[in-house]
Amino acid sequence: MAQQAAPADPLAGHPRYRKIKDINKGSFGFVVLAENLESREQVAIKFTRVDTESDVKHAHREIMNHQRLLHPHVVQLKEVFSAKPYLALVMEFVPNGDMFQYVVSRRGLPESEARWFFQQLMLGMDYCHRKGVMSRDIKLENTLLVLQPDKKPLLKLCDFGYSKHDTLDSIAKSKVGTPGYTAPEVIQNIRGYDGKMADVWSAGVMLYTMLFARYPFERPEDKKLNQHDRLQRILHRIIKVDFVFPESPAISPECRDLIQRILVANPAQRLTIAQIFQHPWVQQDLPQGSLEYNNWALALQVQPAQGDDEVRAVVGEVYTAAKAQAQQANAAAYAGDDDIIDSQEYRDYKS
Repeated sequence: MAQQAAPADPLAGHPRYRKIKDINKGSFGFVVLAENLESREQVAIKFTRVDTESDVKHAHREIMNHQRLLHPHVVQLKEVFSAKPYLALVMEFVPNGDMFQYVVSRRGLPESEARWFFQQLMLGMDYCHRKGVMSRDIKLENTLLVLQPDKKPLLKLCDFGYSKHDTLDSIAKSKVGTPGYTAPEVIQNIRGYDGKMADVWSAGVMLYTMLFARYPFERPEDKKLNQHDRLQRILHRIIKVDFVFPESPAISPECRDLIQRILVANPAQRLTIAQIFQHPWVQQDLPQGSLEYNNWALALQVQPAQGDDEVRAVVGEVYTAAKAQAQQANAAAYAGDDDIIDSQEYRDYKS
């Protein structure tokens, strides 16, 4: 989607939401913290462009997949609306930043803390996968944190922009995700790869990075390379599963074994989520009833706030507005070119 300068207040005049402050911006668009004027609840609203037919397809898929999910370890999508020329996604506000910031600020996490986060990540992924939704972009930046006094931190999965549903969408065949986290079968563009097993690989990369505050397939000497060569070297190492464990900090043999059994090139030989939950390292201090909770959550009938027809109408309205805006911009540019030509012709005539 095309990157545009964010307006000062995209919610000006909105009957239900009031902007509080900016939170984030990037190639996807921008996010603001807002207040629901009826409930006084604080929410995060992501504004994104829908400029092409491909954008329409991906926006619709993201919304419909995300709306199916209701779980403590998944950021809730509450509704979507048109804020022409932007599509607005209203989500649960998670106040304490993402796991990337958390890990970097601590220069890596103790093994016990990494285990706690990894257990939550697995519970969230298990729920999503059993609901038929594959993220295809599991990474530190896409996991948000709730930090509370006298309580352990809570992890929540967010951003389903690359997600697919295993029965409602076409088979996984595109190269999506973030390079350092991408599974070998995705890099090799193997048609019909299992998106769930690609998510498991990414979770293994995330665990390694939580522990060592570095990515498993990057090396210090890579910094000397240009961006293209650096990326190619990283992708080559991923395909070869060429990584090592740093000498420091030391991790337990059980933790090392888990990572080695997740970061396996052949997805058929990679641990599944069910097998990960049976691994001794994950079993240690796993909260009682965690897996049973997922069974209960899956039995709940999640009623999306908006049906398929309404979502299509909202996305279509934004796309129509974006096309009209682009046409106006092109017409203005063309008119400006005419003015230049005409004035040049006039000068030629006068001479």
